[in-house]
Amino acid sequence: MTAVLNRPAPDPQPHRPAGPGRRTAPGRGSANLGVGAATAAAVLLCSLSLHGVIEGWSWLAPLVLAVLLPLAATAGARRLGLPLPVIPVAGVAALIMTLTGLFASSVSPLGFLPGPGTLARADALLLEARTIIITEVTPVQALPGIVFLCCAGIGLVAVLSDTLAATLRMPATAGLGLVAVVMIPAVLLPESLGAGYFTLAAVGYLLVLGAGARREHQPAVPGAGPPRGWLGRCAAVSGAALILALMLPLVLPGFTAGAFPQGTRFNFWSGTTGLNPVVTLGNDLRQPQSAGRITYATSSDEPVYLRSTTLEDFSGSRWAPDLRTGERRNGVSGMGSDGGSSLSDKRVVTRISSDTYSSPWLLAPYYPVGVTGAEGSWSWDPKTMTVLNDDDDGPAPQAYQVVSVLAAPTPQQLAVAPPVPEGTVDPVFTELPDSLPGNIAEATREAVGSAGTPYAKAMAIQDYLRSAEFSYSLDAPVDGGYDGNGLDVLSKFMDRKAGYCVHFAAAMAVMARQEGIPSRMALGYAPGRSTGKDSEVPGPGGESMRLFEVDSTDAHAWPELYFEDAGWVRFEPTPSRGSVPDYAQQQAQTQPSTNPRADEDPRIGEAVPAPRPTPRETPLAPEAVLEPAETGSTAWLWTAAAVLAAAAAACTPWSLRRLRTLRRRNASTVSNAARSAPVWDELADLGQDYGYPGQVSDTPRSYADRLGRQAGFNAGAQEALDRIRRAYEEELYSRAARQAQGTQHGQPPPGQSGTAVRSPAADWSDIRTVESALGRTARLPDRLRARFLPPSLAVRFRHD
Repeated sequence: MTAVLNRPAPDPQPHRPAGPGRRTAPGRGSANLGVGAATAAAVLLCSLSLHGVIEGWSWLAPLVLAVLLPLAATAGARRLGLPLPVIPVAGVAALIMTLTGLFASSVSPLGFLPGPGTLARADALLLEARTIIITEVTPVQALPGIVFLCCAGIGLVAVLSDTLAATLRMPATAGLGLVAVVMIPAVLLPESLGAGYFTLAAVGYLLVLGAGARREHQPAVPGAGPPRGWLGRCAAVSGAALILALMLPLVLPGFTAGAFPQGTRFNFWSGTTGLNPVVTLGNDLRQPQSAGRITYATSSDEPVYLRSTTLEDFSGSRWAPDLRTGERRNGVSGMGSDGGSSLSDKRVVTRISSDTYSSPWLLAPYYPVGVTGAEGSWSWDPKTMTVLNDDDDGPAPQAYQVVSVLAAPTPQQLAVAPPVPEGTVDPVFTELPDSLPGNIAEATREAVGSAGTPYAKAMAIQDYLRSAEFSYSLDAPVDGGYDGNGLDVLSKFMDRKAGYCVHFAAAMAVMARQEGIPSRMALGYAPGRSTGKDSEVPGPGGESMRLFEVDSTDAHAWPELYFEDAGWVRFEPTPSRGSVPDYAQQQAQTQPSTNPRADEDPRIGEAVPAPRPTPRETPLAPEAVLEPAETGSTAWLWTAAAVLAAAAAACTPWSLRRLRTLRRRNASTVSNAARSAPVWDELADLGQDYGYPGQVSDTPRSYADRLGRQAGFNAGAQEALDRIRRAYEEELYSRAARQAQGTQHGQPPPGQSGTAVRSPAADWSDIRTVESALGRTARLPDRLRARFLPPSLAVRFRHD
């Protein structure tokens, strides 16, 4: 007896009828090209979103090969009828040979077979990719290591998605791999995924679902095609869902633009902040809520800047920290000399602790002379005094102590500092590319004016950038397309005059070099906020140590300029951020000098240029709080939108289920030979919705008997159930008898005319009787679930 509550798998022998519960290996003997092609298209559509994470489009051609060739191998394996576990193995093997041919052909046998040289080449490419990920900002250059990592990762995603969708015939689960691809730009790009790429990814996923549904369709009558209008209905439902996904963020509070928009998108850096300060700084500042809490206790009279790394090479299209692996030194407990300058230095102790910060760069106040308690293998750079983990991205949590020497020069001491003699510092701190944009040089001349000494020039540049001509903005660089760093970015910033700390710090560093002042850009965290408490553990001399905290909203960049006899000195050109040190605070005019050396050195007592109008510093954007008066006028609008969205979400399953019921009712009234099948389909779904699912081995009689018994039907409901079952059995088996008897040569069986005998139709009122009986005996939660979250929408034991 035929199983009627489940859809039997297609038999590899088309003329052999499937018995009760007969199952065949999914896709065995069939390449399943339709679903495989849809999967390849979906993966490639999702991969287009990497444009912007990787510079240009040169990475796309090898990626297409890394997707198509492995999926062609899996399709061939399915066509040959290989065992299921072998099919994805064939795809992975094809991917390995594809990667070998693309990236290691010169060191591999036959140019595509992996060998010892192939593994060494792959290791070198992965090391290059890791270095780029740690040190560069998006978009990263399409260097071989990055392209190799991209092709290998997405190629594996393609094989996984194909295995789920085409080999195992579970197309809905293939979306897991597609989500993994689109999450890369959703996390890394300041503007996140964007509506355009989200639409492409959604279309790709719908293609996979549509191809899978088409592949699984088994018509009730052999030779019949899909139900009329199925494609239109699928397109309508899919289109409506896609439009809803794109439009809903526009009416929800907090969403500003696009898919996964800035400030509301997924952010994997929260909780593990600082993977690369250059990459994550802008993203951290744009988060609506702070993340990655770090606490520090210091013996310093003032809160300190926590410095992680520096940028000093301003050549190239993108700037990144230089690891300088060949120059680093081990042993961070004793680093360098006991200070960075000879002017009013103070030795301080800082204890830093965090459960969430994870970075290859160790946070430390500048100038560090010793680090104790840090877990991991650390080395330090004598040129920049940055501390780097040599093994991985750095363990979390961390708790360690830093002894550092804080420079505290006075304006008078810096004012007498002469120009730095050539060769005093490494040339990397003074070099500028030949292709320096003209607007940067012009802005430098305007800012410096007649200032003569290095200190006067530095103050003039800082004053220029903090003037009313410039404004602090996290959104302007994203909207204007100059978020990040590089000379092109800096040139746009000097024209737009709006940006955040990365832009201001880079501008001062480059402008200082134009005036002959060595410079670099530091990255880390501004001082943060006092907790109002002292550290439980006192300082080395028993003195109290105040406790401060910083988080992602304190991520910061600032310039450091080198002065003779003073070393590297911090400045603060970013308005509304950080704190301006005492020696860098502008005075209207320097008082006449009383230094006895004034007669010997005419630079002492030089008037500092009069300050430009400086805008009043406003609270930082992430910390701004809206008062009730600002939001009361629109609160009702957001509340109404939220209620409507919730109502739409709650009613969507009910609407889809209602639409299916109406379609079946209409089909049951049509004068044809299959009027009872829609009635039986509705009965099977009602049983599923109320908690009485069918089983694979069920026949109509066994399922109807169990349903009536378990649901406790009364006499009237049981009679209605029996009528539905008898009508369906007569219709089903009379059709099967007609097919089995006499149509082998197109002739009707002996003694019968060519006109089919019409099966008795089931009455739709019987469905209403059964539904009422199910509702009476069900508990309230079961009734609510059957109406608003019907399981039959997701789990089907009978095809339409």
